[in-house]
Amino acid sequence: MAKVQGPLVALILMLSALAVIYTSYVNRELAHEWQRLGDNHTQLQEEYGRLMLEYSTLAAPSRVEEMAREKLNMSFPNKNNTRVIRLDHQ
Repeated sequence: MAKVQGPLVALILMLSALAVIYTSYVNRELAHEWQRLGDNHTQLQEEYGRLMLEYSTLAAPSRVEEMAREKLNMSFPNKNNTRVIRLDHQ
C-alpha cells in the first residue's frame, strides 16, 4: 500500500498544480476580457452622449421651424387661411 501511495500523492499534487496554473490563466484571460468590455462600454457611453447631443440639436423646435419655412415653404396659419369647425352636441 505504501508503494502505491507515494506515486498517487505525487500524481494528485501534479494535477492540483496544473489545475492552479490553468485556473490562473483563465482568470487572467477573463480579467483582460472584462477590461476590454469596460473600455468598450466607456466608448459606447461617449458615443451615446454625442448622438443624444446631435439628436437634440437636429430636433430643436427652432431648427425644425426654420427647415419647414425654408425648404417646405410652410408658414404658421393665420386667420385668412384658418377655418373653425363647430360641432353642436345635443
